[in-house]
Amino acid sequence: MIHIGLAAALVVVPPIDQGAVRDAALSAGFQEAYVGVAGPIAQAIHAAYDIPASVTVAQAILESNWGRSKLSTAELNHFGFKCVTPTSPGPIALKCARYPSTECVPAPCHAVDAYFRSYASIGDSFRDYGRLLTTSSNYAAALPVRSDPDAFIRAVARKYATDPEYANKVIRLMDLYDLRRFDR
Repeated sequence: MIHIGLAAALVVVPPIDQGAVRDAALSAGFQEAYVGVAGPIAQAIHAAYDIPASVTVAQAILESNWGRSKLSTAELNHFGFKCVTPTSPGPIALKCARYPSTECVPAPCHAVDAYFRSYASIGDSFRDYGRLLTTSSNYAAALPVRSDPDAFIRAVARKYATDPEYANKVIRLMDLYDLRRFDR
């Protein structure tokens, strides 16, 4: 086990073979392989931050394309988190990496180069997710409903994504892959 100290909590993340994660993402049956890796990490994040593990896994699936996106394989960024500035990765990420992206705010959508957080491990990416959702005022409205995964993602999605169907997509993933099992 890897023990990651936090100001208020100790997060115990199961040992992870990063090569195995990449191999699983590229293999047949990659969905269950990814859920098998992400589920226990999400449960550790739940223990530290009291965020529904089902939502964490579903958002990681959606944001990283099952751990298959370039950002998740090269930068171990499973939530698409951007850097605050091109040289400010935040307290957990190691550095900022430049990638082409599309921004839709302000409209219309347009191509940009954006700086994304690069992590030492998938566990650090998940830990940053837990930290961000529990410390950012953007997600304060979600915290009182965190015992209800559907209500939680609906509240988070208001600030997390510009896609009006984002919460529904996360909920569909939770239902389709029985991700609520990680909340039990």
